[in-house]
Amino acid sequence: MFNKYKFLFLIFILISSNCWAVLPINLGVNLDDGGAFVNMINHTNRFSKANSYDSLGWAMSDFDLVLFDGRPATEWTNVIDDPEKYRIDYSGRYKCSFVGSANVLAGGISASLENKNFDIVNNITTFDLVVGGYPNANHGFVTLSFTNTKRTQNSNANSGITKLVVNRPGYELNSDKIFTDEFITLCKSANFSCYRYYNLQNIWDGEPTYPNKSLWVNRKTRFDATQKPMNSLNAKRDAWGWDYIIEFANILEKDIWINIYMSSDSSYVVNLAKLLKDSLKPNINVYVENSNEVWSPTQATHGPYNNDEATTNKITFDQNYARRSVELSNYFAQVFGQNEINKRIRVILAGQHAYNGRSDNHLNYINSQIGEPKKYIYATSTALYFQSTKSNNADPVEINNGMIEDIGSQINSTIISTYRKNHINKANTWGLVGGCTSYEGGPHLPSSGGTTNLNAQILAHRTIKMGDVTKYNYLEGWDALGGGLAMYFTLNSGYNRYGCWGLTDDYKNPNRNYKMKAVQELTGIQSGVELINSQINISYDKANQWLIVGNKLQTNDIEIELYNSMGVKMKYTSEAILDLSNIQTGIYFAKLKFLDSIEIFKFVKE
Repeated sequence: MFNKYKFLFLIFILISSNCWAVLPINLGVNLDDGGAFVNMINHTNRFSKANSYDSLGWAMSDFDLVLFDGRPATEWTNVIDDPEKYRIDYSGRYKCSFVGSANVLAGGISASLENKNFDIVNNITTFDLVVGGYPNANHGFVTLSFTNTKRTQNSNANSGITKLVVNRPGYELNSDKIFTDEFITLCKSANFSCYRYYNLQNIWDGEPTYPNKSLWVNRKTRFDATQKPMNSLNAKRDAWGWDYIIEFANILEKDIWINIYMSSDSSYVVNLAKLLKDSLKPNINVYVENSNEVWSPTQATHGPYNNDEATTNKITFDQNYARRSVELSNYFAQVFGQNEINKRIRVILAGQHAYNGRSDNHLNYINSQIGEPKKYIYATSTALYFQSTKSNNADPVEINNGMIEDIGSQINSTIISTYRKNHINKANTWGLVGGCTSYEGGPHLPSSGGTTNLNAQILAHRTIKMGDVTKYNYLEGWDALGGGLAMYFTLNSGYNRYGCWGLTDDYKNPNRNYKMKAVQELTGIQSGVELINSQINISYDKANQWLIVGNKLQTNDIEIELYNSMGVKMKYTSEAILDLSNIQTGIYFAKLKFLDSIEIFKFVKE
């Protein structure tokens, strides 16, 4: 429910300073794996020309490989969607090795091999891949070709290789890092409360044909050739293995949101629950979603699977989805205990934003056939996407204004199908602990490959105004309405005709666009100082627990007032140093008066 004290404090800030600050809201993000792994092989499944593959997905003959293709869409047709033609820099020296021997040839713009060496004793080949050509056309497209391959010295020629490693520039072959520092920094760029792994799991395309099951013994592991879907290599349809998901979650140390295949049998789910219980840090909560967007009997692989299972169970399509969601709750209860359901284990009943009646179908079935939904289900879920009422305007800022209008209609218009309070009210009526969440959300423009007014639509995502749109969608458009956890879609992506989903379009540059800055303001910070106005230079001396106004301002005629998150004044000083040694840990807002101006900043004391 909406916190009246939060509202009063926002009003207080607004009245007292003509500048406003936002208390942290419960906002998470969907992850994309661009830039995630040190070893580039984990990012590609584009092996070709091999006669066959072994059980881990390694070619058992000579083969070709598209190592990576980071070209902006759609440069392969000689036309780039992005009017700024922005491209990520893939230049550098990649350290490479594999088990076996082979002739290796690099393809692509300014891609070459150096320092190739074969260690006959250990049967290991090493080489450097040198990539240049940035920012020239087609930079970022690199292939490797392997011929005269021999797995062992006693193998016949054309027998393949194993354990291919291509470490990104800056990471030596002996590096013990799985995930890049750049990707970890990107993920921590804002104080996200939860990370959703849906994009990394291949949920939509991961189901077999009913009644076949996904078995725990056949799951992806860190020993497989790649962390991309491998259906054509070794029949593994999943992407990231659970051990990598858990390892990364423990690095971020925030709640996780996972999706589970409908075809996963009881043994799979119970074993997953055991792995999470044993390996995941105990302070991390687990949101559990049954597949994703199960709306149509013909959609991807999950729609037909749910439909056929529903037919077998002699219930409706929606009823089967609800039945399976409760089933997941019960499986996790077997491992974590029933008392952890709706506490550490949070099962999500995902609905459909434009058809809130789907949630009625789910909840009514559970209530009539199983029991009170709140005993099994933590929250319902919708998707806070928005488009623009001015999508064809040539001015990107006007497109932004149209986005605000579309969000406003979802907030205020009770007669449209996307009225957001429908979902919130429904969850509250059923007494769900987590209320209504949002599994995804953000700008849904452009999308679906359309090119009408494409330049202006892409540029609209790089305006200062886009930051205001983002904050409006999640503050007034959700948090102020009483909505629960909201997950932004997505952390990192290219900007093109298929969408501008990412908070950034370059994993090495989190703050390239104003969307990330907006999310940083919405979520607050993990430690230190977040400036509402960047003209102020503030630092924190942890040793003395002092908040210090730096030398960018005249340090005379300064007053600092410190308020807690309820708007209660805690401290006052007329000095440039504020002693915080006797205040408790938590979030505070400070009002800094100097000369003729008043500024607000947020401070988190650990």
